[in-house]
Amino acid sequence: MRQITRRTPRRNTRRSTRLRLAAITGAFAAAFAAGTVQAPVAAADPSICRAVWFCVWSDANQEGAYLMSKGNVSYVGTDFNDKASSYWNRTSWYVNFYYDANYGGGCMLSIPPGGSSTLLPGNLNDRMSSYIINPTPAC
Repeated sequence: MRQITRRTPRRNTRRSTRLRLAAITGAFAAAFAAGTVQAPVAAADPSICRAVWFCVWSDANQEGAYLMSKGNVSYVGTDFNDKASSYWNRTSWYVNFYYDANYGGGCMLSIPPGGSSTLLPGNLNDRMSSYIINPTPAC
């Protein structure tokens, strides 16, 4: 009796590699997006800022719309751009605010681990567009 062995047809490895890379890239993008949370204006309770997260609010006294993240934010978005007024750094690293998107325009403020403020100074209020979470201060 003759034994029949089936072979799987050989796949186009370049195409497979591209598809795998696209799937992995998509998964990372989804994971990163999940690490940033933006809330509507109705949210105002500072206790929503979870341990190991950085939180920034649009109004003084940690009220108004807020943005929470565990990583760098290259652009806070059109709804939050130039509107930061208070913050709470619950990470163990520094958070460095930048005037422009993609960490441009110069570093405006370095917030130490555990640092918080109910109102940014007048010359810094409503000016932040991006931030980096780093082990050292940038400014």
